[in-house]
Amino acid sequence: MPRQVKSPELSRLSPRAKDAAYKRKWREEQKSDPAKKESFRKQQNEYKRRSRAKQKLQQADVEPPAKRCRVATTDAGHSDSYALASNSPTIIAGSSNNTLNTPGSSNIPNSTTIPRPSDFTLDHVRFPVQALPSRQFSDVSVTTDPPPLTSDVEIMTDLHFIDPSPSQESTAAPATTSTPHSDSKDLAIDILGIQVSLYSETVKWSSGFTTVLPCIWKDGKNICQADADTVRYFSQLPEFDPESSTHIVHTHYHDWSYRPEELRDLIAQALREGKCIVIRGADKPQQAKLDVDYLEDRGFSQFMRISIHGQSFLDVEERTRDYTYPQVEGTIEEFIRNLDDPNKIQFILDLPYTGAGIPEYLRQLDHGIVHGWNQTTADYPIDSKVHPDNFLINGWALAHHPAVVTNFHHDSDGGVTFVQPVLGKKIWITAFPKNENISRTTFLKHSMLLTDLLANRDEIEANWHMEVVTLLEGDLFIQPPGQYHAAFTPTASFARGAHCLNFELLHEIELSRYVDAKKGNFLTNQAHEHSLETLERMVLYLPRASSRTRLFTRPLIALCMMVIDSQRYVAAGGNKKTSRTMNTTKPALAISKAIIEHFWNDMETASLVYRFGPDKRPGVQSLTHPGDLVDREELANCLQRFTSF
Repeated sequence: MPRQVKSPELSRLSPRAKDAAYKRKWREEQKSDPAKKESFRKQQNEYKRRSRAKQKLQQADVEPPAKRCRVATTDAGHSDSYALASNSPTIIAGSSNNTLNTPGSSNIPNSTTIPRPSDFTLDHVRFPVQALPSRQFSDVSVTTDPPPLTSDVEIMTDLHFIDPSPSQESTAAPATTSTPHSDSKDLAIDILGIQVSLYSETVKWSSGFTTVLPCIWKDGKNICQADADTVRYFSQLPEFDPESSTHIVHTHYHDWSYRPEELRDLIAQALREGKCIVIRGADKPQQAKLDVDYLEDRGFSQFMRISIHGQSFLDVEERTRDYTYPQVEGTIEEFIRNLDDPNKIQFILDLPYTGAGIPEYLRQLDHGIVHGWNQTTADYPIDSKVHPDNFLINGWALAHHPAVVTNFHHDSDGGVTFVQPVLGKKIWITAFPKNENISRTTFLKHSMLLTDLLANRDEIEANWHMEVVTLLEGDLFIQPPGQYHAAFTPTASFARGAHCLNFELLHEIELSRYVDAKKGNFLTNQAHEHSLETLERMVLYLPRASSRTRLFTRPLIALCMMVIDSQRYVAAGGNKKTSRTMNTTKPALAISKAIIEHFWNDMETASLVYRFGPDKRPGVQSLTHPGDLVDREELANCLQRFTSF
């Protein structure tokens, strides 16, 4: 018998569309009752926790221990009132079907209107449940009490849609699923209503992944709508193609695991030409949960003081008043506690993780440490204050709640950036200038467009080429200094990374620091003011530089410029009047001036060669071209006098 249609406007819809419309209508009615809404949320939380626990046991091929459940008997004493309950599906009451239905994909085609979060239909299945205390914060009073022990708990499984419209009195909730979603590319289904708002919309990316959009629901609207619109725009950008991309090099670690030196050469070549590189499978993916125990195992105390960036009811209002400083002070414990609060979207950018950011087989790319600091202290001992960032930047960690979006920026004070997702995926959005031969001032002008993506969309698309790279757990992404990028974290995530300086990339470092000096307060998300100390150490290394250290003309000029005219590169808002008292300053200046005078006669000529190429003609020299190799024998003759003891 055909279903009665109460709403005439739905009569012409297809059966599938009608079902979706009924579900939306039913859901709106339920949300109007706060008590029902809260009850539904708690039920979802409970079944999802059990589903994930069951999945982990199945993946590990471990038979779950026998559960003890209450057996209702009239003659049993207190010691006999519990019996071992089998884990066999035959204990399920009310159904002879032991196979749970698996829902289909909730991916949303790009051509359709993005709906509200997926609704589910329901029926009920009964099986005994033993309440287990949560391991998360087991020693801290921040979790809710576990559900009471019962032998007759109803939990939901996914069956065909039951239309609620024939009965206005019906209070049945739409069914969800008690098993993990079958679509491994759906990153939204397991966090909706638990770590993100039930009102969160979802979007399908060009890579095929489905994610939530940022959402904090207040007074009937999403106060993160601007971020949601930004992520929706990013999702429509093309996923980079390893076969055709001219801006991102793609490789697999297993092809280079026995050739680390060749891999370092490949990385250096890509970076000095202004390209990024992604190394798939650089580390084994981890199966773990982001919680206090996980971070404690990596050396981060739950009581560690941190700066928490992000959004909540108050954070959004505060960020509106002061966009430059959207962070609050807190602890690791608070950050993890807020992970299951759908009204908070938070992240940590500056967890020190010294030494863990660059894989061991790539550490020789860190010329600032390997050549600059390690090989110059005998000639020039450290006898003055040194900024700790010189050493801390070679290892840091990031921790994110789901649905965090970071708008376009570059990493401040120059440096190569390494980033590797450890738990959870990262979606990296890169932007490259379409015309690489533009002037520095034009480049800066185009850079400012990126500070307001949605308002400047047409101009951005005319001047910037954008590609999306989906980073899986264990992938390693390396980008050159000054690379503009945005990022989206679809699920709870822990990632590690590092910055470093490299002799072959100093021309890109110089451009990045030039941008910082002009507009750094708009175009970077973290401020660093340490690079000059490492740059001076790199200059001091040159008289004794190994013949295996490749030096190119433009990076060499850039290094000398940044040391000689150092105050020109102080980031916007920094103190340009700070006196230089380092014991490395005087010898570094002497060596830099000697190089400029020997090869280019004076700084003006060197600057013209640096900006416009050997012919000194505007519009010819690419911003990322490294120039020619430096004659090492001539450089050795130039710096001979600096090698005496």
